[in-house]
Amino acid sequence: MRRGLISWSQEEMPAAVLDARVARLQAAMREQQLGAMREQQLGAVLAYTSFAQPAAVHWLTNFTPYWSEALLVVLPEGKPLLLAALTQRVHPWIREVSHLGDVLTAPRLGHDVVKLLSERLAPDTAIGVIGLDTLPWPVASPLIDSARGTHLTDVSDLFRSIRQPADAAEITLAEHASRIALAALRSIPASPRNASEITAAVESSARLAGAEEVLQRIAPDLHQDTALCRMDGDCPLGTRYAVEVSVAYKGVWVRAATTLSSDSTSKTWHDAQRWFESAAPALAAAKLGKSLADAPGKVSRWSVEASLLTEPLSIAAANGATAAAALPAGCPAVVSVHLALADGPWMASAPCIVGRPTSLYPWTAA
Repeated sequence: MRRGLISWSQEEMPAAVLDARVARLQAAMREQQLGAMREQQLGAVLAYTSFAQPAAVHWLTNFTPYWSEALLVVLPEGKPLLLAALTQRVHPWIREVSHLGDVLTAPRLGHDVVKLLSERLAPDTAIGVIGLDTLPWPVASPLIDSARGTHLTDVSDLFRSIRQPADAAEITLAEHASRIALAALRSIPASPRNASEITAAVESSARLAGAEEVLQRIAPDLHQDTALCRMDGDCPLGTRYAVEVSVAYKGVWVRAATTLSSDSTSKTWHDAQRWFESAAPALAAAKLGKSLADAPGKVSRWSVEASLLTEPLSIAAANGATAAAALPAGCPAVVSVHLALADGPWMASAPCIVGRPTSLYPWTAA
């Protein structure tokens, strides 16, 4: 469950921007030709939302649930409909924070969307689902078992084609979220002894800056283990440790991470920091060769994440992963790198805008 205030600032996210996003999806639906004869068009697109998969519905409507789940129905014309597995008591709040045609009570999402589609569309109409493979089975099963089952199709590629690059409103929100995350990392005390000192400082900084959600992971002793873990309790810190923070602001997620030391930082770490500041934008733009070759140590792993489907951030490219198409210029992304240096492991993550020559990073001036 989210803990921060979820609201709709129409100054930061105008209704016209949301209308334009829905219109892009509807235009793509009308252009999509399905079936053996390529004569069938999409009658509706469904997008699922929950705490874990809020991104697609938020991008289209500005709605993010605190808890529970919902299903968005986008028809070729008109504003989207939201089927919410919540009581009518919260419908006024949903309408207050989102841009929708209507909100409908749907305690059984899968069964209720089948009923809605049967009322609105012809029986043999094609239905698209954004992220069909990630649709929870209690929602997917009634759809698959219904007469609509043979007409379901995954429209993830179609959605990706319109999702990025980001519009100006999203870029502004991503930049603001990045400043929140990086300021939170800079708030870490100079010589903390326990992980709780870090989590308290990061949480306080980000929440006071307006973050809706703050997720932290720490590798408390890099000499023992480089795995970043959620801190359910407290633990002492080693001389070298890493901190990662993921922040949501107005529904836009970013991630930043840094490696810290309680002793004097070695030259290799300074070299790694300087390299990463310049390399992160190149890695985000899929210019991997020279950027990785110039690393001041062995690159043990790297990844580029972006908001592409239903998850806030998903892998767009990574070492060992199937090659993906380069993200377009203007796409907010997160670049993460793990290095094996001569004096130990080092890791960092930084938010970037693809195509821009600089990145925000903890040691860059705010």
